[in-house]
Amino acid sequence: MPTPAVADRLAVPDVIHTRRGELVSLHFATSKDAEALQAYVRSLSQRSRHRRFLGALSELPKAVLDDFVALGRNDRYSLLATMEQDGAKSIVAEARYAFERDTGRVEFGLSVHDRWHGHGIGPALIADLERRAAALGGARLSGDALRTNDVMIALARKAGFTIRPHADDWTLVRFEKGVRADDVRRADFGLVK
Repeated sequence: MPTPAVADRLAVPDVIHTRRGELVSLHFATSKDAEALQAYVRSLSQRSRHRRFLGALSELPKAVLDDFVALGRNDRYSLLATMEQDGAKSIVAEARYAFERDTGRVEFGLSVHDRWHGHGIGPALIADLERRAAALGGARLSGDALRTNDVMIALARKAGFTIRPHADDWTLVRFEKGVRADDVRRADFGLVK
């Protein structure tokens, strides 16, 4: 369990930037975000949904959506990345992570809306997830991707993750990286550049 000071810092919305310097706000998803999150998932291309959720779906099933917006249930958290567009906030990316206390592993998955691919949101989101993993006391950050998901594999490799075949599923790869405890001390949870 993070200390109250760390928990307070994790609860503060972060700001990351696109490569062009546009502000992207990060906040934890709550039940108030369920409809917007579902609309975001529906708006992803079929290929992006398949890559993110490792299979075909057109929207999140109700039980999965409810789990995504249940803040902290079973040490699971969903982050929503939003930007002001045409006078309204819209979700441009999301990340889901889970802390396994017994192993110190923080598992994550993320997606960036097709319109925002190549704008640096994915790398900035991974850097933010690394700081959050350190704040939780995590030792390893990891995730799975389809073997054919060259975008996520390249992103993970560039961020310093080791890529290996998945032990239980030949269609997947696993990417892992050690979390440095000093990341949380160096982190400015109010502004990430």
